[in-house]
Amino acid sequence: MRPGPTTDDLAAGMAIGARIDIIRGGRVLTAGVPATDVKLEWSASSRAVPAQVTYKAPLSWTPVAPLDALNNYGQRSLVTALMEDRTGRRWEIPLGHYLHTTWSVDSAGVQVTATDLLQLLEQNPAPWPSSPPAGATTDTELRRLAEDALPIVLDDGVPNLPVPRTTQWGTSRTEAVAKLAASQGLGLRCGADGGLHAYRIRTRVRPDAVYTHASGLLLDAPRAPRSGGRRPNRWYVTGTKQVTGQGGQEERWTATRRSTAPPYEPGGYGWVTRHEEFSAASSQHAVEQAADTYLAQDLAATQSRSLSVVPDPRIEVGDVVGAVTADGERLAGRVTAYSLPLSDPGADMRIDIDLMEE
Repeated sequence: MRPGPTTDDLAAGMAIGARIDIIRGGRVLTAGVPATDVKLEWSASSRAVPAQVTYKAPLSWTPVAPLDALNNYGQRSLVTALMEDRTGRRWEIPLGHYLHTTWSVDSAGVQVTATDLLQLLEQNPAPWPSSPPAGATTDTELRRLAEDALPIVLDDGVPNLPVPRTTQWGTSRTEAVAKLAASQGLGLRCGADGGLHAYRIRTRVRPDAVYTHASGLLLDAPRAPRSGGRRPNRWYVTGTKQVTGQGGQEERWTATRRSTAPPYEPGGYGWVTRHEEFSAASSQHAVEQAADTYLAQDLAATQSRSLSVVPDPRIEVGDVVGAVTADGERLAGRVTAYSLPLSDPGADMRIDIDLMEE
């Protein structure tokens, strides 16, 4: 969770805005773009690069030359949320670096779209599939796959584990870093410092923030389908290893898990199978452990809710938040997506959570 005002401060009433500065190659092009309609969205289900910022600027800011501030020749928007309470206390909350991808012009001004720095990996595939070098670890392999496009940060509590040389990656760098993280039970998100952060996926219900209807922070909490569609009731995890000196033969491992208690019984529900290729596997034990991890993650997220709350720039994907509805229903879940308006004081923030059980 990002630093910022407390939940009690939010409940007392806050003004919210945004500052957008533009950099390119580490050099500041301009500070304080007069931006309106600023919105930050994070959604891994709809795009390979999950975070996106959009905003409008006056027509006078229309790019003409490649190095103009709002053009898309390597320019980045540094987005900072600005909050102020009724006593005049102010908070500045850095929200990260966003690489300009497109811009367009209409009668209202210049519309800019920028995405998080995973875009640097998505648009830079490797020429050939690869495997880790000898002695590779979580940190060194993420750095190799990122090819110095952005810094790598292992957050507190993330172990720097060995990565087997038998691991095989394709040419997509975004897919490779995502698979490496998933194989070790980690999540990935770009931080305010412009680095790619690996973080532990939380499984314990200890909310970072609790939004209640009584405080005015929780505006609505409608029921929603589980994120990702129907829940699996069968899991296959497979791994392979080239056998040295055996003429290209492979050693193969498979782990299978099932959860078929009603309402997930195959006779009524059918089979929904999640198949994961665990490229970092080095033994049958490794794929068995991975299967247990995927099973636990899916069982822990049987339902989703979409919370409508007052804007809270502290929230990041992977945080655990709680809510208490007008009916006294208590919810807690892991943040999987959000939409944060930064320049409209009357707009609500949407936070999607996968519910977690005590």
